[in-house]
Amino acid sequence: MARIREFYKGRKKRRNYALIPFVVLLGLIVLLLVVFYGLQQYAVITDAGVEIQLPLLEGEEQTEVDSQGNEVKVFPRVETELIFDQPDYSRIQATAGRYMTGIKAIFVPAADITSEKMPEYTQRLNRGNALVLEMKPRDGTLLWASQSDAARGYGLGATAEQDAAVREVINYIQSYEDKDVYLAAQISCCIDALYPSRSTSVALRTEGGLNYTDEKGTWLDPYNADVRHYAAQLAQELFDMGFDEVILADVEHPIPPAPQEGQEAVRFLYSREMSTTPNPVTAVCGFAVSVANELAGREGALSIYVNKAEALVRANEQNGQDAVLFMKLFDRVYYPTDTYTYTNYNVADVEPNVSIGDVHVRFVPVLTNYLFTESNDNASWVLIDQPAETEEE
Repeated sequence: MARIREFYKGRKKRRNYALIPFVVLLGLIVLLLVVFYGLQQYAVITDAGVEIQLPLLEGEEQTEVDSQGNEVKVFPRVETELIFDQPDYSRIQATAGRYMTGIKAIFVPAADITSEKMPEYTQRLNRGNALVLEMKPRDGTLLWASQSDAARGYGLGATAEQDAAVREVINYIQSYEDKDVYLAAQISCCIDALYPSRSTSVALRTEGGLNYTDEKGTWLDPYNADVRHYAAQLAQELFDMGFDEVILADVEHPIPPAPQEGQEAVRFLYSREMSTTPNPVTAVCGFAVSVANELAGREGALSIYVNKAEALVRANEQNGQDAVLFMKLFDRVYYPTDTYTYTNYNVADVEPNVSIGDVHVRFVPVLTNYLFTESNDNASWVLIDQPAETEEE
């Protein structure tokens, strides 16, 4: 006989245990989001990375009462130091030198830029196609009536009569019937006796406060913004006068002589305060970058000189020049050399730095009194006439 139960046994409920991990995971996600956004105010970014600095871990807050009886918090003193890195010019992209053709030129010193002398130079262009006119020599005189800020402010420009005479010479060259003459102008940038004699703020000075002068001439401060702007304005005026190319000469830092026994080395005073330690490389390369950027919209070619062999492969720590950078910014780099050294050494040194155009077109040897042989196919050169008795060894 079946046993009769007095109580009904209820059905057991099934528990959904799979929901528990989901709820826990959701709670962790919410907690992480709250912590992440809540701790952002305590994040400290340094060169080594990002770290969290919690006030609770920094010790108890200190308070004090001011003169009016108010309680104020006292925070611990924090020692800070700002460190500025030297400029890195290696990141500049090469943009200059495209579509350049060879220049085979005769150099015309400032004293010979006259209507009487110029026919002699143009008639000698049997192997050449260009003339390089020295429009601003190292003494700082300008051969034209410049309207640049410095020229107008300090009376540096030529007289109206001098300006007219020079423009007559330029018109003669441009209208020369026997040959289409490529016309380049050369200006001295950081060696200038006239400008610092009328404005003491632009000179490169010694610790004694004197304008620094050596056998090359009186030096301008390459860090000075007015000096840089002056060079750029002069170059633009020469382009406007019809020159096909402007060559920046003497863009370098002076190399003081080694001190004699018992003497101290020459120390320079610059015309501006800097956050980094001044040196020839940042002075000269900064000058080059500034002028090139100001003339970025130019119509003609902009070129520059290099005067040290080391500067063809790396920045020269003495005079500050760097052909690696210059080849990126300027259409040509001019270098005083001889035919043997240029052919066997100089081209090989500078060629890895030429990423645009032909190295023989853009790297121009400046030769004294003699040229390459007829069989030599160098695309560019400049010839300087120099009397034998003053010729440099």
